[in-house]
Amino acid sequence: MMRILRLCLLSFFSGSCAVLVALGSVAVATAAESYPTRPIRMVQPFAPGGGVEAQARIVSQRLTEALGQPVVIDSRPGAGGALGAQIVANSAPDGHTLLFTNAAFATVSLLSSKPLFDPLRDFAPVIHVGSQPQILVAHPSMPATLRELLALARKQPDKLSFASAGTGAISQLTVELLKAMAGVNVVHVPYKGSAPSVTAILSGEVQIAILSANVVMPHVRSGKLRALGVTSARRSASLPEVPAIAEAGVPGYETTQWSAILAPARTPRAVVTRLHAELDRALKRDDVSQQLANLGVEPAGGTPEAFATYLRADIARWTRLIKETGLRAE
Repeated sequence: MMRILRLCLLSFFSGSCAVLVALGSVAVATAAESYPTRPIRMVQPFAPGGGVEAQARIVSQRLTEALGQPVVIDSRPGAGGALGAQIVANSAPDGHTLLFTNAAFATVSLLSSKPLFDPLRDFAPVIHVGSQPQILVAHPSMPATLRELLALARKQPDKLSFASAGTGAISQLTVELLKAMAGVNVVHVPYKGSAPSVTAILSGEVQIAILSANVVMPHVRSGKLRALGVTSARRSASLPEVPAIAEAGVPGYETTQWSAILAPARTPRAVVTRLHAELDRALKRDDVSQQLANLGVEPAGGTPEAFATYLRADIARWTRLIKETGLRAE
């Protein structure tokens, strides 16, 4: 008799659990269908006027049309992109606060004694937006070729300086990689984004930098900056006259600047799936592809899982460089 009673109770509670699970699934699905319920805040963690903001505005416009709610760009520069990332990491995981960032996301915490966020633990990848080469640019007073610049740097160690978007930013580590591979030393001067870095080179405050193509190309074309090399393995179609750094004096050199959108960790999977679907659709549109191409960006796309794998590999690569070169937080 007791055995029968236990079986009945087990059956009752199992049925109740099944009902609760079913209700939970319906609730998640309903939340995804009703999402978004208010404007979406898209944080870009660099100074206004830079390449990340330009890409974010293109994508946010299409996302606004698809979701029926305004997607508002919120520029929060500081700490090489870490401050804006921290804001998103600490936001409610409901899909109404997103991060539009670049490769600095993978590197900025690596040179910090007190990281403001963990790129793998604190975020849910949504989509890999695109990739583009970076360009090594110099003040017009500098030598006309990379080989000549490297010769000058060897002759005058610690006399030249380079700008970056902040300590730990990809614009710092790309130059650190160049220094390690070429056997030269130039002094790092961090700024609060790529736009202030460009201003510093234009004024002669620093001599060189490696920055995203879309940020520096207008100044290269006007003659205000000198392009000495691109970071991709081959020459860029946008600047075919500029050699790859690998062919201009540093064999084997190659880096890529990427951009991506992420949500806070624990954002419901259904919401991430909805965001990814709309963004992936937008990146496949001809007009969006052309707008990104005008910035020198090649659309990427792919699944959130694929970008998570890409991100882990990128973090591992720069971690190795930091260990091998003995870089420390400044």
